[in-house]
Amino acid sequence: MIEAQRLQEHTKTPEETRERILQAAREVIARKGKRGATTREIADVAGVNEATIFRHFGNKEALIVAVAKHSCPDVQMRDFIATLHGGLEEDLSAIAVEFNAHIESRIDMIRWSLVEGEYENSLFAQETWRPQTAIRSVVRDFFARFVESGEIAGDPSELATMFMGMIFMRVLAREKFTDSRFMSDNEYALKHIVSVFLNGVRSK
Repeated sequence: MIEAQRLQEHTKTPEETRERILQAAREVIARKGKRGATTREIADVAGVNEATIFRHFGNKEALIVAVAKHSCPDVQMRDFIATLHGGLEEDLSAIAVEFNAHIESRIDMIRWSLVEGEYENSLFAQETWRPQTAIRSVVRDFFARFVESGEIAGDPSELATMFMGMIFMRVLAREKFTDSRFMSDNEYALKHIVSVFLNGVRSK
């Protein structure tokens, strides 16, 4: 087994090996949590020798932080928002779709940081939430433009927090409210969120 792993490792570049380890770590931690995941199981899933993990990352905690950084491409979200130059509702709808996809693809990592209290003040927690904080700053800047023009009112930072929070809540709660179209139909839900956010729900 060890010889087979070594042979497999020798056929990979260091970058490919690192990628395999990161993917395996995310898979194992998604199933077992940070405390339940072991470097031995991660190595088995990645098809590498356990020593290879320590050679690349030093220790388990450093590996988990690396997974958080690797799996949260906030820069791509920032670049996406920077390309938007339409009207308020059109651009906000595009942001809603992109942010919803961002949360859905990283829901396992978000759950780690929510359920494992030991992360509250840890580097892992900071890295897990760093992308959301970075995205919020971009959404805040987006809202600031429309606040300055007088099209909407409010504190841009609070508006960004509320808007992202609506989408965040929906993704987290989807599995609990299975009888709701709001939870099962992305297009319907995101249009509704944008509409309620911009117009409210009180009858005119």
